[in-house]
Amino acid sequence: MNDAKRASYRAAFEETLRRPGDAEVLLKYAQAAAAAEDYEGAITAYERFLVIDADQPRVKFELGVLYYKLKSYDAARTYFEAARTSTKSTPEIAERSSEFIRDIDRRWGTSRLTGEFVAGIRYSDNPASLPTGTLQSYGATVVPNPTFQRQGDFAFVGAASLSHRYDFGRQDNGTLETDFSFYTAKQFQVTNADVMLLDLGVGPRMELIDGPLSGVQLKPFVSGRYITVGNLPTYWAWGAGLEASVPVAEKVRAGIVVLGQRRDFVDNASVPFNSQNSGNNGTVAGNLRADLTADLEASLGGNYTRYIAMTGFQSYGEAGFGGSLTWRFVDPVGVNGRKWTLAGNAAMAFATYDQPDPFVQPNTVRTQTDVNLGLLLSVPLDDRLTLVGQTTYFQRSASINNYSFNSFSSLVGIGWRF
Repeated sequence: MNDAKRASYRAAFEETLRRPGDAEVLLKYAQAAAAAEDYEGAITAYERFLVIDADQPRVKFELGVLYYKLKSYDAARTYFEAARTSTKSTPEIAERSSEFIRDIDRRWGTSRLTGEFVAGIRYSDNPASLPTGTLQSYGATVVPNPTFQRQGDFAFVGAASLSHRYDFGRQDNGTLETDFSFYTAKQFQVTNADVMLLDLGVGPRMELIDGPLSGVQLKPFVSGRYITVGNLPTYWAWGAGLEASVPVAEKVRAGIVVLGQRRDFVDNASVPFNSQNSGNNGTVAGNLRADLTADLEASLGGNYTRYIAMTGFQSYGEAGFGGSLTWRFVDPVGVNGRKWTLAGNAAMAFATYDQPDPFVQPNTVRTQTDVNLGLLLSVPLDDRLTLVGQTTYFQRSASINNYSFNSFSSLVGIGWRF
């Protein structure tokens, strides 16, 4: 606790001794106690305040937050429900109370299942990620067949994520986490750019509660992935890793993931020698997340991947970094008073391959730089439905023009969660 908070807390406490029945004094003391992280003291003051004035949804909401922080979820849910249903409740208090209630309901019980689904229509000016201009083949310059020129197209996009948590009931908050995600894009015309992805991850999460590493969370896990492109199987991947999350400061947390993985590419009609791309990769990724304000969150991250394929010209090392900013703001048009969310992200990645590809350009080692920009707007329609708008820009610059391309896409969809 800093000196200013300590002084404010002491002054507010002394004022309650002089004026114990004054509602305004109790409210100021409760706020000072909460800021000083004396949650029990703040709870006592807020509950005394409710004896004087029982119908105060803001006070009930703050009590819910305090009990939530103390992991007294039964009491927290009672106060959130009272704040949400009060006739004096503002749309913001009702929405935030509902969010806490949903989270508490997920925390109750040994087994908890949550999910989110998104469906929408996306337009991309280059869904097949095709380059423009001349290409290289066996060291010679060629003009691409018009059949394979870039073409804009619409697509149906669907995504789903399911998360299951099994609570071991231990003091270290140990859980077994299972996460499954699905993504598909079905093009209206450019069907060779159809994509489907399945991801599965399973592992136990635990929190260190004693000693200098108190608050550190660890999660060893196994993972699997399956991808199809153009409705043809492309590759399987499976591996194992370790995820760690470390508190750095108040409202700041750092994370690191180490992953080892095997990729097995599958020969298909479009890529008959696809299996030659098979290999092993190791990835290290780190991130830093901070709650700058109650409605503003920032994150920074970096990663490095080393992929060793069966053939040297498909092996590479890649380093990347990026960041995001998420802002929640009051409904600007008065739709329903719920807070909207605007999230922006930017990332860059740099890759260098081990050897030149003799089938493309025998004397040039492939290097490439990727730039990825995105903007997402989420407009809540009710407790579960959300209107989603997203726009992205991707650009790849490469030493060999075959791999250089850019694309711009935008999506409008509906999200539903439970």
